Amino acid sequence: MADPILCKAENGITRITLNKPESGNRISNEMGGMLGGMLDSAEKNSKLVVFAAAGKDFCLGRDAAMMAMAAPGSKATAMDIRRNNTDPALALYDAFRRCPLPIVGVVKGGAHGLGTALAALCDITIAAKSARFMMPEMKHDLPPALLMSAVIDRMPRKAIQYMVYTTEEISAEEARAYGILSKVTPDNELEGEAEKLVANLAERSAPALRAVKEYMRVAPAMEPRAASDFASNLLSNVLASR
Repeated sequence: MADPILCKAENGITRITLNKPESGNRISNEMGGMLGGMLDSAEKNSKLVVFAAAGKDFCLGRDAAMMAMAAPGSKATAMDIRRNNTDPALALYDAFRRCPLPIVGVVKGGAHGLGTALAALCDITIAAKSARFMMPEMKHDLPPALLMSAVIDRMPRKAIQYMVYTTEEISAEEARAYGILSKVTPDNELEGEAEKLVANLAERSAPALRAVKEYMRVAPAMEPRAASDFASNLLSNVLASR
């Protein structure tokens, strides 16, 4: 059986690839834990991460079969739901946020639910023009609070509410306007454009790359003066490391 996630580190780049194309790269709790561990380990021998998927779809959401709420015949408690449903998803989102390396997402095909969240959580995300994005949970009368928590600092309020309430699938160009994506490229140019971007980043120093990620993670929640002081300290540290 093929590994559900592939991970390879070479020349300062960790490449992580979802590898369950037969299921649309739906992510189980176990896969989420593996993915989070790979992101945590990437800084040991890399200075950036490339996150992509095998097959025609990026990620069509979570693997519902792996999210059993409780033992058969018993009613799930709130703790059961947290342990088997909400906590695994939030832990995965946290892994993307706390990874000190820039994460470049490469998206094609469908990115639904969790897939949309992961595309948005990457620091730079490039997508094929034919890629499609959706927040479908309200079709099942479930407010996608976890997904919204992942994108609350990435997308405008009106865009989040539109996608959540309508459950409509949107185009890559719309996803870029909504803040999910950084760039949209013709399908046949996706791989080349992604590698050009990765090569550009690979030329930068690890301290400089990390400083940008750290500033964007921390500074938006700071008071303006504190954000300025933090910027000064980061830049000073980077220059002193040379």
